[in-house]
Amino acid sequence: MRFDEAGRRLGSSLRPLLVHKVRTILALSGVAVGVAAVVVSSAIGRGAQQEMVRTIERMGTNLLIVKPLPVKRLVARQAVSGLATTLRIEDYEAIAGLALVAAAAPGVEGNARVKVGTIAMMTTVRGTTPVFPSVRRFQIAAGRFFDMEDVRRSRRVAVLGARVTDALFEGQQPVGQEIRIRGVPFDIIGVLQAKGTTTDGADEDNQILVPIRTALRRIFNTTWLTTVYVSVREPARMNDAETDIQDLLRARHQRGLDSRTDDFAVQNTAKIRSVQQEMTESLSLFAAGLAAIALLVGGIGILALMLLSVRERTSEIGLRMAVGAQPRDILAQFLVEASALALAGWTSGIVLGGAAALAVALGTTWTVGVPVTAVLASFGMAVIIGLGFGALPARSAAQIPPIQALLRT
Repeated sequence: MRFDEAGRRLGSSLRPLLVHKVRTILALSGVAVGVAAVVVSSAIGRGAQQEMVRTIERMGTNLLIVKPLPVKRLVARQAVSGLATTLRIEDYEAIAGLALVAAAAPGVEGNARVKVGTIAMMTTVRGTTPVFPSVRRFQIAAGRFFDMEDVRRSRRVAVLGARVTDALFEGQQPVGQEIRIRGVPFDIIGVLQAKGTTTDGADEDNQILVPIRTALRRIFNTTWLTTVYVSVREPARMNDAETDIQDLLRARHQRGLDSRTDDFAVQNTAKIRSVQQEMTESLSLFAAGLAAIALLVGGIGILALMLLSVRERTSEIGLRMAVGAQPRDILAQFLVEASALALAGWTSGIVLGGAAALAVALGTTWTVGVPVTAVLASFGMAVIIGLGFGALPARSAAQIPPIQALLRT
């Protein structure tokens, strides 16, 4: 009997909503748009966080990058520009010997024209040492990486990035073939697995790796480095390792303790991750705020609809109370109507938001991931909106005196 009575109450609550279909659809549409906004903004925000974590993990969570700073332009030497040339092989060796450093890989890089047969392209050529794959978390897809014997003998051997391989060989096996870098022939001994881009947008697959001494002498004709990649033993001590490297290079380059005189910079991937995470969280909060405003507007629509419904159904309320309905029954009826509107809007919003998130994922290169917490939060907000904005009209309906209501008939 209780289930039958509850069913009758629910039916009597939903019947007035179905009578005014246009009005009902407009009211629940506001809630649906707000819920969809919550789902889409949360999906994009979660996807951005996941992509950021994957990018940092591809680079290495314990990675420090040492680079020379641009030369400061002075009035007396306006034509002087470019990077400082004070970062040397000896600096790399000193950094590698620090207690907190697990491994270090030097790098000298630049853009160069490479050619295979009649096919040519511009790419990044980087000279380094055999520890580079472990420090930067690269995997070999075919062949091998060069070893210390290749470095000592300045051999002309090369390891290709995935994008270079696809562009120059179009599905063929490059290992064992020859490639010309700035006109100098190199034997291809290996191919790297695809890795993607870094946090600053650099394509890590569009590069060719060669032994460091070969790059310094035969390709770039220089004696200074453009990068030193450092793997720290303990990720929790990244800041300590950064300070040790700064102190070491300031002493070696005869710079003071003032960082304004440094001719180098140390990039800390832990700090980069922290900054990017803060930016992502800020954008997510901003989007969530806009979605909350949209939900609030939807709640106001429910409030307006229920107030209008109470005014139009005064005689119905009086008749029900005259035949024995209690104020709590009237209160429950209108709360159920408001909650039904909110839940119908929530259901529509989930479907609409899911479709929009799927469209974003298919139509763009963005990573999208809908968190369960966002779905649960939107459900809670919909229930609160239904009960909160339906409470005032329900209370007004419950307080109407039966005689007054019947006199308005």
